[in-house]
Amino acid sequence: MFSESIVTTELSLVSNSNSSVYFISLPTNDIQLTTAVIEETTSNFTGLWYNRPMFSPCASWYPNAITFANESTLGSQTHGIFIDTYNTIYASSWSPSVVKVWPNGSSTATRTIQGGLSGPYSLFVAMNGDVYIDNGASNGQVDKWISNATIGTRVMNISAPCYGLFIDNRSTLYCSLSNLNKVLKVDLISVSGIPVMIAGNGSSGLTSSLLDYPWGIYVDTDFTLYVADCYNHRIQRFGFGELNGTTVAGGMASGTISLNYPTSIVLDGNGYLFIMDTSNYRIVASSSAGFRCVAGCSGSSGSTADKLNNACYMAFDTYGNIFYLLTTARIVIRSGDQNWNISGGSSGEVWNGWSHVKSKDNFWGCGNNFRMTLQKDDMICTYRASYYYRSFDIVKLNGKSAGGSFYYDRTKSKEEVYNAFVEFIEKQIAAQSE
Repeated sequence: MFSESIVTTELSLVSNSNSSVYFISLPTNDIQLTTAVIEETTSNFTGLWYNRPMFSPCASWYPNAITFANESTLGSQTHGIFIDTYNTIYASSWSPSVVKVWPNGSSTATRTIQGGLSGPYSLFVAMNGDVYIDNGASNGQVDKWISNATIGTRVMNISAPCYGLFIDNRSTLYCSLSNLNKVLKVDLISVSGIPVMIAGNGSSGLTSSLLDYPWGIYVDTDFTLYVADCYNHRIQRFGFGELNGTTVAGGMASGTISLNYPTSIVLDGNGYLFIMDTSNYRIVASSSAGFRCVAGCSGSSGSTADKLNNACYMAFDTYGNIFYLLTTARIVIRSGDQNWNISGGSSGEVWNGWSHVKSKDNFWGCGNNFRMTLQKDDMICTYRASYYYRSFDIVKLNGKSAGGSFYYDRTKSKEEVYNAFVEFIEKQIAAQSE
């Protein structure tokens, strides 16, 4: 969403050409933004009005966050966030019971939805732009707000707040009733509008058919339902029409990851999970190589820019940015970790005459298995980059097997790193020819 450079004490980056993630966090009154640099561009899952960007296997996020909006903008006790494919941001505040809207590229909210709301816990925006807002805590309903409306219209009767809302591509509205241990859905096209229970049965429990304080929900395009089963410390997947869920993360499932009160679940364009692991103070993601931490990876909470504090909601923008909301209402921007494992082909960037080129030796994988090729005139270098370690390891020089490792500092700019690296390459080539 940001068209200008975001400046931090560590680096400056233009995040609308990269990929990042937004997540919402509860007590610190902020919305925070985390950006990630991935391959040259970020693809998006097509045909949807909400965002499912496609990341490279090892996209990473910078550890420090920047505040986008604070309590004076949004109020206290923030809950719920949505970002559409125009990068319009919607965020709700439990106190003072409002939803604010920021258009793409703006740090100023241009619409405030209020009136008749009492402590909204979640929201979701339909394809046509109608805003659906939880109004269940005191008023026992979910409301629909059309453009420029001054009052909402009841679309669903509920007996507790919806901690999560979602609308699928058949205009079905889903609501997770955390306090009642179940998930309901209602057909927004049908005149009856009668909610149907689709997961859990109202009793808390750990079996495959039960839930214990379900929080965030997400519905895939094949109508598979994912539930952040908060007090069971797991993510449950329910196939369409199935009442028994499968644990895909946390709980006692083997081969996954340990979770501690997860509250939000979103999918990227490849179908991988991004989970707000709230009481572990982090965001974790699945991939072909398993689970890994992508934000808040110190394992401790706090108010500093590198930590999450009771973060509970997430949403992607078209570039992969994630906002997270701290419930005492602050919107924060987390700058993207410079993932130097990018390009793989010609990116148009040149460092002292060297540039990336396509090569049969190139390989895009995970861990230490990125291989890319730089060339300057008749000099050529294939090197291995590491997601886990801040080093470039030379594999070939001028077509011959070679060695040598270059260690870099990710707080430096990409230009500084690569200018130093190509100088290192030239020294290695000179030594090879002696």
